[in-house]
Amino acid sequence: MTRTERQHAQHEAKLGLGGVLAALPVRWVNHPSRHADAGYKPRQLVAAACAGLSVVPTLVTNSPDAVRRFAARSGLDGVVTKMLGASAICEQGGRRVALTQRLTDADLDDLQGVELTAHLVQRWASKREEARVIVIGHHMVAVAIRAHSQAASIDWRADYHALSYEPIALPTDVEQGIRAVMRELDLLYGAFDFVITPDAEWIFLEVNPGGQFGFLEDHTNAPLTAILADLLAQEAP
Repeated sequence: MTRTERQHAQHEAKLGLGGVLAALPVRWVNHPSRHADAGYKPRQLVAAACAGLSVVPTLVTNSPDAVRRFAARSGLDGVVTKMLGASAICEQGGRRVALTQRLTDADLDDLQGVELTAHLVQRWASKREEARVIVIGHHMVAVAIRAHSQAASIDWRADYHALSYEPIALPTDVEQGIRAVMRELDLLYGAFDFVITPDAEWIFLEVNPGGQFGFLEDHTNAPLTAILADLLAQEAP
């Protein structure tokens, strides 16, 4: 097929097969439409703020001047940029991952290409550690992720060998906020990422409606797969 024909065929297959699957009277974790809706990070941030969770100042823009003004207002903390959507692309026979990046003065001097599409920029939040909270139905498991290298301290995905893990308790207000976000986004599963500051404040980063949990289960023995299987085995609502 030509490129145009292939795109048309893929779109028709999505609407046909996807439409049939979405119409089935089964328990979805998560329903494809809810999964897609929850993928918008600006919406997540608004939902988290409305739920009482702490969020960092955030800018979505394609204006280099707006990025520079935002960075100037952020002061000594500086800013980071991250993907709004999928962090990996495949090209030239390989897979490339775009990690969270702190913007240096040199980066801010040369923002060529920013005008081509939307970018997400956030004020840097000082970290004591990070946490991933896995929500499966009514169950929540929180695991501290501690970085032991410079690369992992910015984005722990950059250096998995430099990480350690420990199950931790959720503050009551954070748990309540997470449940409110889950209700707002109509999700049954979510992987929440937080920064925990040196002052023990929990700052919401994002919720991935299909986020990974296997590596946490391997390191902590939390029975996440069993909990998910139990949820899937329940009758459809």
